[in-house]
Amino acid sequence: MRKFTFFATIVALLTNAFLVAETHGQFQPNGIQPNGNFNDLRYSIEFGAKAYDRPGDDTGIPLITDAITNSVLFDSNEATDLGAAGGAEVKFNFTNRHGTEWEFRTIIARWDQDFLIEGANLESPFFPTGPAAPTAVNYEYESDYFSFELMRRRAVAPGVTLMFGPRIVSTRDMVSQSGSLTADPGDGTPPVTVTETQTFEATNILLGLQGGIELNMPIGQSMYINSFARLGGFTNPTEVNIGTVNDFTGVATSGRLSKQTGTALLEVGGRLYVDIFPNALSAYVGYEATWIDGIALAPAQIITTGIQEVQTGNTPFFNAATLGLRFTY
Repeated sequence: MRKFTFFATIVALLTNAFLVAETHGQFQPNGIQPNGNFNDLRYSIEFGAKAYDRPGDDTGIPLITDAITNSVLFDSNEATDLGAAGGAEVKFNFTNRHGTEWEFRTIIARWDQDFLIEGANLESPFFPTGPAAPTAVNYEYESDYFSFELMRRRAVAPGVTLMFGPRIVSTRDMVSQSGSLTADPGDGTPPVTVTETQTFEATNILLGLQGGIELNMPIGQSMYINSFARLGGFTNPTEVNIGTVNDFTGVATSGRLSKQTGTALLEVGGRLYVDIFPNALSAYVGYEATWIDGIALAPAQIITTGIQEVQTGNTPFFNAATLGLRFTY
């Protein structure tokens, strides 16, 4: 499904490029004239909302099973699926009389998911079996995403703009899994519930450069299609913090791992803009998809607790439906 989405977006982008070429430069947003000159100073600011979906890894590796029936109660797809979340984007563009254009863009998003697995015969490689096995496991997964970029934009042909500049992306990925069981202290006192909680927090700070292309094509007097692709390479100092707390014994342990790695980010998408007040206010709806290759995710650290190295071989994918307003002045 992810591959289909990727190739479908690329096809749409190339189709748009062909159609832009066919228009021979009769349309340009942001006050750009067909001869490439700018008629005046132009500013624009966009406020957008995003409805994200971040699916799991689709591997379906069993993580918790029923020891009697061998049925899978919790798998890797559920462990990595963050589902739906909201996000926001603000973009500011400035163009001077000589055609120099800059773009500032920031994006924020946050996912939160949790599962409760209960049973008398829970079995997993991640906790003890037999009498010490928990009868309930609570799994919580949350992730924060923040991006800021400064792009130098240059119109190279009517309807075609190239972009280049620095970008910073930070992610915080945290999993908390708690196993609970009822234990008899053996001293005549009532049974007590013992809970042991493990937390895995992975952070990534992507620092690098990216380039991109943006295509604009009119489809009427007051509408145009915008499509874009951005690809960047980043250095990524990652860090993983691991902690364990037993609420019955009061014993707590912690550990920290770090690693420097390289990361790539690809972002593609398209939007339909509709003028509400020409040269003043537009609305848009669209779709976009993002791939990040080479970052540390919290679920990947769970199955490698005994390995003293941050696991960065992960490629999260998330896509979003978008809508917003664009103010031009």
